[in-house]
Amino acid sequence: MASRRTHTFSISVDEETRRILKTEADRSFDGNVSALVSAIAKQAKRQASLRALIALLGQPPVTDDERAAFLDELDGAARRKRRSKAA
Repeated sequence: MASRRTHTFSISVDEETRRILKTEADRSFDGNVSALVSAIAKQAKRQASLRALIALLGQPPVTDDERAAFLDELDGAARRKRRSKAA
């Protein structure tokens, strides 16, 4: 595989975000934060492609609530059930 030219740039994040990024990089990318950032960028590109596909199919964009419910389901969170009032 051909090597890709890399670019160095600086970002500023709060301490909690820095810890999250470092922890995930340690867990999944042998501590390589740059590899984690690349993976995040690739995911963002996939999400943009999915939004374009949804628009091409004439469907309305996914709402924040729908997105949150989907991510909760992926994470195994129990779905909230609405109870109807007894008559």
